[in-house]
Amino acid sequence: MAFAAKLTETTSACVASWFRAREPSRLAPAIVTHFEPVAGQMITPFLALVEARFVARFRKHGLSLQTIRKVALKLRQEHRLEHPFATERRFRTDGKRVMMEEALDDGERRLLDIMTEEWAFPSVIKPSLFDSVVYSDDLAVRMRPFPEFPAIIVDPRYALGRPVAEPGCIPTSTLAAAYLAEGDVSAVAEWYGTDDAAVTQAVGFEQRLAA
Repeated sequence: MAFAAKLTETTSACVASWFRAREPSRLAPAIVTHFEPVAGQMITPFLALVEARFVARFRKHGLSLQTIRKVALKLRQEHRLEHPFATERRFRTDGKRVMMEEALDDGERRLLDIMTEEWAFPSVIKPSLFDSVVYSDDLAVRMRPFPEFPAIIVDPRYALGRPVAEPGCIPTSTLAAAYLAEGDVSAVAEWYGTDDAAVTQAVGFEQRLAA
């Protein structure tokens, strides 16, 4: 949960609220995970982490958590999407509604207001929130947490889902620690079979998480 909070640049308590049903109405959580807490700590698998990142973006664009919860519930129930915000559906928002791109019979793509099921006007929509995620078979498989660090990825196939730097997929924490100990970017890059840019970005990324 702490890692999710750092990636979404919010607090652990805020992220935890996205995984809880709302009392007393018991409005469904914005994000659902079937993992049980370990030692009192909530487990955040990769798909839930991707969803948390986009819930945070929706919140920053002005959407209420109640609206996000309702949209997520409808997508899970009516569209059969267990992790709706980790799918390759192009969701957009104007700060009040969530829209989803739909392909029409003529090949044109339009935006559908999920809650009202009415077509929306693209001119009032914010840019897509999904540009930094790679998808396969409609599900997220990799993401780049911050655009200023393009070499840094989160991919469940590497380092148990911890952030890694390309090339080499070396954990950013490992590269940053080696640099702090050695103080030589090129030397660290040579040790771990990567390049200077990867080391530099790993250090910057870890500093941003620690800030």
